[in-house]
Formats: sequence, C-alpha cells, structure tokens
Amino acid sequence: MKISYRNYPSLQIYDKQRCKTFINTSDYLDVMEYYLMKDGDQYAKQTVQEMKKQMKERIENGIIAEYFSDKPIYYLSPAFLAAVMHALPQMNQLLVDYETMKDIHEDCVMIFSSNGNKSVMEFSTDDDGHHVFTRCSHEVLSEFYMYDIIKCDNGKAGFNMGCYLNMENGDMAKTSISNLSAWYIFLLFKKYANVETYLIEAGQKQFMEVDFSPIDCKTPEHKAKNEAGINVIVLDSLWYTNICREEGFMVSGHFRLQPCKDSMGHWTRKIIYIAAYEKHGYHRQARIRSEAN
Repeated sequence: MKISYRNYPSLQIYDKQRCKTFINTSDYLDVMEYYLMKDGDQYAKQTVQEMKKQMKERIENGIIAEYFSDKPIYYLSPAFLAAVMHALPQMNQLLVDYETMKDIHEDCVMIFSSNGNKSVMEFSTDDDGHHVFTRCSHEVLSEFYMYDIIKCDNGKAGFNMGCYLNMENGDMAKTSISNLSAWYIFLLFKKYANVETYLIEAGQKQFMEVDFSPIDCKTPEHKAKNEAGINVIVLDSLWYTNICREEGFMVSGHFRLQPCKDSMGHWTRKIIYIAAYEKHGYHRQARIRSEAN
C-alpha cells in the first residue's frame, strides 16, 4: 500500500506546504463549470462560481490550507472495500433510515483505489450548515454536490440537492443522488461495522501485522508507505483481516448503538456505554478467509 501525490494528486490540497501551488496550477477549480449541465439550473451555476471565488480569496489570504488540512484523512483498504460490498443489503437499510442518516455525516476525506481508479472524496460542511461532497479522480474533479439530508414524506431519509454536477449522462439529478448514496455507504460502514484503524504518519514506511489485500489476492500485502506530507488513517475490516497481537492493550470507554426491544416488544436501538477495559493479546484468523479454507 503506497500513498503518494503521484497516485493521488488532489491530496496536495490537504498539505499546508503544497495547497496554494496545487490549486493555482491545476484544473481542480476550473473543471467545475465544464461538468455542469448544459441546460442546467442557473442557481447551481452561480453557487459553483461563488464557491470558486471564495476559495481563490482564501488562497490569497492564506486561509485555504487551514480549511483543507483540518480533516481526518482515511485510506479505505481493499479489505475494507470488499467487506462493504459484502454488507450492501444491511447498508442500504441504514441508508433510508432517517434517524441514522441525520447524524451520520462526518467532515473527512476518504481515499481508495478500485480497478486502477484512484479517488479522493471529501465530506464537508459549509458556513451555512449545508453538506458538501467532492470526488476527484487523479487531478480531475469529477463530482460536486451541495445538499441536505431530509426526511421525505414517506418517513425515509433522502438528499435535497442545492447544487450538483458530475460526469454521468442522463438525468443528472437522479444520477447525483444515486452516486451520493453509494459514497455515503462508506460512512455508514465505518460507524456501524467492526472496523480497526491504523495511523500511517507523513513520510512513514513500515511493515504491519495487518493484511491490506482483498480476499482473492494470492500475495498478501503487509507493507504500508506514506510518501505524502500528511498523516493518513487506514480503515480495515476485521472480517477480511488477519490480526496478531501479543501484548495486551486498553480499549477506551465508548458508546454502542445496541439493538433492543421496547416495552411493546418492538425492535429499536439505544445507545449504551461500554466502560474502558484491558484486552489481552490474541491471534485471530480473518473470518471470511477461515471459512474459505
């Protein structure tokens, strides 16, 4: 696993040392107008133009690097992506649950590689409280959405788009909502599934006891290299990971969303608190790999 600006050029906007140079010398901003609908809504076009103007002003004032750098950056390992695909039916149920979706948003950056396609996604919130999503493939901004999560008439969660653009053909409004739903599944899996995290600091190269390879990979990948000037947090799924820990370690106190029945016998959820405790070292084979053997 290697994270570098060559593989993910748009990561430079989260690097204080490279942010200004990258935005001024790339098509990161200018490509936005190109992907707007030809017969599109004038309000959406003005929104994008206004955002571009504000970003350029922040660059000149030296504020922009702080804006971009103040977000955790997650690398979605192949094992994490495989587990997400395996759990799609459950994730789709959570996707339409308004009580779940109204609090699921997290200002963060997620990077991943799939079928040779390297993407950088950013979830953020603007000054007015609206959510903003962008996705870059290499250095090209391929999707941009400004939206709110709402409760629809049928009681299910939905997206209210204030501005959208992408590279898809056809009905762009429906395509944008469909694409945004697909990317939100990563946030849902991160919160509700059993996920472990590993910090790879800027410029760090190390061998880890974690297998970052997908399940069907014949050569396990254990080397992690971060050539970028920013820290990256690797997200990995326990279902697809071999873990070996000799020493004990502390598990910090945390809340859990626990399924339970109410007084009427109906299933619901409640938040419970798990007190901090020490967990002893262990060896555990990945569940999916064990079942396949």
